[in-house]
Amino acid sequence: MPERNPFLDILAALVPAAERDELIRRYDAEPFAWSAVLGISELYFGGKLLLVNALSYFQTQTDRLTSYVVAHLDSQPLDTFEKSLAVTWSGSVAWLSWMLQPLTWLLFSIPLVGIARMVAFGVSRDAVGEPLVWIALRAAQAVRRLFGRLHRRHRFGPLRPDRVLHGRDGGLVVLSCRPKPDWNERITIEIGERFYRLQLVEERRYGAWWVHAHVLQEADPNEIFRGLIRYEVPAGGASPANDFSRR
Repeated sequence: MPERNPFLDILAALVPAAERDELIRRYDAEPFAWSAVLGISELYFGGKLLLVNALSYFQTQTDRLTSYVVAHLDSQPLDTFEKSLAVTWSGSVAWLSWMLQPLTWLLFSIPLVGIARMVAFGVSRDAVGEPLVWIALRAAQAVRRLFGRLHRRHRFGPLRPDRVLHGRDGGLVVLSCRPKPDWNERITIEIGERFYRLQLVEERRYGAWWVHAHVLQEADPNEIFRGLIRYEVPAGGASPANDFSRR
């Protein structure tokens, strides 16, 4: 039996559900117990860190507000009760200011995620991903997709009409600057009253740009069509050697 890799188990406990399921399927990772352990740690240490931050912020802001209020109220004709009320309200303002800080929400999320991990493990023996890991992973994927689109745009060039060339054994080759995801081996493609089936798709250099080459072979006339796509050859897109009318 192969030795378990605890790093993969911990990683699976941190990533979102889709990535976690992939790690479980490919590497037999077991993130559930680790998710519970992380939940206990986040609840304890995250709660402690939140409390320390709250007390430190409250003490600092209260001292500042109290000094400011006392310094300005000494010159005002207010009684002791009114001055005490002003100081008390300054403490409430400090708490409200702390609760509106972005760091407070970040620190608050740590024990909250810990509670969610413990509840998920206790109720259904499930794992809960880390929100910050989710954000970082999805941001990295979005950046990668953006660079991928830019690379494909640079490789395949701007939008332009398809070119249809004469292929081997009476087939056709449709050159397009963008992929055709609805074309597959199960679909019959009608071009000029003839019917074709997709044989393969490959990238080829054509002129200044690369193109997606869809190699088509004429279909058996007795074949049952399970799906049909009617394709209109763009004006000027056909090679002079091609004749798409039925003979």
